[in-house]
Amino acid sequence: MGEISSLINLKGAVNIDNWNRARKCELNCADILEYVTTDVAEPDRATKPEEHKTWRTNRAKAMKIIQTTLKDDKVCNQLSINGWDQDSTDPKYLYDLIRKVIGKVSVQARADIVEEFSSIRRSSFDSMSSFLIRFDLLRKRLEDSKVPIDPLYECITLFNAVKRQYPYDARFWDRKLNEDSLTTAELLAELSVIGNTKTNSTNLTLQVQKTSTATTASTTKTDDKKTSNKDKKTQHKQITCTDCGQSIRDDFKHFPCGHHRNPRTPDCWWYEPEKAHPNWSKKKEAIENKAKTNTGTTAAVGATNTGLATPGSAMIFGNFGFGGNANPFFEDFH
Repeated sequence: MGEISSLINLKGAVNIDNWNRARKCELNCADILEYVTTDVAEPDRATKPEEHKTWRTNRAKAMKIIQTTLKDDKVCNQLSINGWDQDSTDPKYLYDLIRKVIGKVSVQARADIVEEFSSIRRSSFDSMSSFLIRFDLLRKRLEDSKVPIDPLYECITLFNAVKRQYPYDARFWDRKLNEDSLTTAELLAELSVIGNTKTNSTNLTLQVQKTSTATTASTTKTDDKKTSNKDKKTQHKQITCTDCGQSIRDDFKHFPCGHHRNPRTPDCWWYEPEKAHPNWSKKKEAIENKAKTNTGTTAAVGATNTGLATPGSAMIFGNFGFGGNANPFFEDFH
């Protein structure tokens, strides 16, 4: 028993809760917990010698389990100042004294705990695990300090602590809060799951970056050169397409339709010439090619072209510096 007790020594208020749980567990394993939680009556020594011997032995075991953890000088001094009788053989007396003296919290200490509890934020901790441990500790300290906490206030405090780090989940929690259907226990359980599955995305910035990166990766190929942010009027050099071997501009990509264009141009003008810029030099050729492969659509395509060549369209394309020239993002490559 002594070896087990020495694993958690009482260091003061900093670990009084952990110490208390460990002692109760150990005393319960030895089947002598009642010797520190209740007043076990002393059997008559003359008429019940065996029962008296068992009572005396169990008290001694319980006392040993508690005393072997009192190795901190500050803790012992604090107990002595508060009248600790070191010759007492009553384990309940010592156990109650420790909980009363070491666990005693001043008014200022209570105020500090309430302040920290109300302002706790997930962003102040390296991990979800450390945040949840601290939150739970503060809750227990408030309970031990006899500070009443309204369940709704407790749940809102926890929600405020994590809503900025998990904005997408917070929308769901906020709705449940408004419906009075979210509890602290439920929210703690969900945060625990998040802590186990989203350790690398614990704030809004990471979540946004992750979404942005995934979108970009789905529309570009890693083996192609990145598009430059230079002025679109800059002279581009020719490179060989890694997909088909044709000579193309260095800011162009090979698309599934078999043609090449700047990724900033969303549509393939050869495949959908009706969406092409009015000044594209090969627009007519593209329309004719499409008409040959899709008989009967020439008139419709021509009508669509007329609709696109509007002042509004010119203003939109003008923002990209088209002027009266062809789209610099889509050259006459086939």
